[in-house]
Amino acid sequence: MRHFMHPRQRSLVIALFALVLALSCARAEAAAPPTTIRLHADRIAFYYDRYLIEADGHVRVTTSDGTTLTGDTFSMDLKLNRFLIASNVTLRSAGGNLSGAAIADFLAFKRVYFVPVLEKPDRWTYENGDFEHPIKGRQMPGDTFYFPDLSNTRLNLTAKSATIGSNAYVRFGDVTSYVFGAPIPLPSFYVYFGTNQDLAQNSLSGANLDLTWNATGNNNSITALHVRRDTENGSYLSLEQHLAGAHEYAVFSVNPGTKFNKFWNLNAADRIGKNFQLNVFEQLYTQQHGLRSPSAAASSTFITLAQALPHSYLQAAIQQTYYNLIGPSSPAIPNHPMQAHLYGASFNQRIFKTPFYEQIHWGFGFNHDTSTGYFNARGLQDYGGVVYTTIWDHSLGYTVYLPEYKFGDKYNPYHTYYFNAVLTAQRLWYTVPHHVNTATTNFSVSRQFSREVSAYVNYNVNNTGDYYNHGGYTPYAPLDANGQPDYGFLAFRGASTLRTATLGVTYSAHPEFSTTLTFDRHKDFPAAVPGVFPLPPTNVIGQYLYSNYLGQPPYDITANVRARVMRHLMIDVQRTYYFNFGTQRWSPQFLVQFTQ
Repeated sequence: MRHFMHPRQRSLVIALFALVLALSCARAEAAAPPTTIRLHADRIAFYYDRYLIEADGHVRVTTSDGTTLTGDTFSMDLKLNRFLIASNVTLRSAGGNLSGAAIADFLAFKRVYFVPVLEKPDRWTYENGDFEHPIKGRQMPGDTFYFPDLSNTRLNLTAKSATIGSNAYVRFGDVTSYVFGAPIPLPSFYVYFGTNQDLAQNSLSGANLDLTWNATGNNNSITALHVRRDTENGSYLSLEQHLAGAHEYAVFSVNPGTKFNKFWNLNAADRIGKNFQLNVFEQLYTQQHGLRSPSAAASSTFITLAQALPHSYLQAAIQQTYYNLIGPSSPAIPNHPMQAHLYGASFNQRIFKTPFYEQIHWGFGFNHDTSTGYFNARGLQDYGGVVYTTIWDHSLGYTVYLPEYKFGDKYNPYHTYYFNAVLTAQRLWYTVPHHVNTATTNFSVSRQFSREVSAYVNYNVNNTGDYYNHGGYTPYAPLDANGQPDYGFLAFRGASTLRTATLGVTYSAHPEFSTTLTFDRHKDFPAAVPGVFPLPPTNVIGQYLYSNYLGQPPYDITANVRARVMRHLMIDVQRTYYFNFGTQRWSPQFLVQFTQ
């Protein structure tokens, strides 16, 4: 098989990946593991919306301390972290074999309540796992042996076995899952309900629809298969592997996994101490059928290091790209630009005793590429007859903002207005005789008119000045959709101004349903002319990659509706109308996205 990656790059990625995994495993072993409960029964039912597990028939429970419990029925509230077994109960522990009517284990308090079958009725309490010395006759809480009412609860799956990690996860075996009421057999199903947010990290791109099967996992890992659909790739399968420790994570995925064009992604991070973090994102693109040898491949590596300082932070970012690792030409074109940047920014600081806050940010960068690219242009830029294979840049910027200034009736939340303002300005210099000035001004006023209705108005001005010290932009009069030149562009010399006024109204009568109308008025220079500027590219779910662009229609209105269709599935439908700007009337399609 031909090499996917340059050997040095491959070695670097493997070393970083091994480092993150080693740290993850080491810290995971050091952390206290959750109490493990292994459950077997004739029928185990799981109710996702209430995190309840109910089991009946030949119930058998084994805990990680070696205790074995049997009975006729079982109930566990995963959020409250307690379970109970009732009817024909047997307890096999260090204290011997006992029979009882019911037993309840409050895992969070390390306390077990037991009703033994004796000639004289009694109640026993075990503390801290000491089954050899029961505390007899102690009063128990009133809800110790409470079984929940399931009359209005929707069943999500049934199983024959379950492995439960207290306060963390449950892994079911021999599963029947119910989707829109239809039974779907699965070998296993995993649910995580712990507090480690790093297990929620992902390395997949967006999708209009994503149905996730968490096949297996434990306290530190999840293996998931995704059934996905998006506007670019259609329907496909993807695989994702999550690993997480106390301070680090690594997520690997192949997406789309069943298409010819595949992206192999690795997203990893490690928080070293309280003030330093390392992030690595590696992406390998291949053209291949299944897992056969690829016909073409490219890769990118992104490494970010962040260091917090007393009143600011530093961030170093390194990017290495190989556009053509193998094929379609032979030998592959050695086109691999590299960028390295150092950024710094102060934390948000209040300006004396005023309601305003400020932030200062700066950057210093290095860009390098000596190879010949796809357009046979050697280096990074050819300007004024000089080929620049290395370009240095530096930037300085300033932000001042006013957060949530209240006016109106401040004691009535439905009569209170919130005013926000942000001004950001920056200059970016290059060793090419070239600099870019950007300034963004944003004002907004919002109000909650009632529990159901809220609205806001927003005004945004985006100024960009792209200047070359010698030459630069030449006069240009493009042809409009009717083939006539538009002479307004003759004044353009690299400075543009994009103005957008927005009115948005949201109606939400219920947490599971909301609708939003957004009206935009754009007044730009250069002015929008039908047929001159192409629409920006879209991502895989049909959204424009950027919201501000030259040639935006002067008026547009967007409607968005979000509703819950299942307990854990929302649908989001959106479309935009452009008021017959040239050939643009409606956005090309409805944007439909399902979210969990």
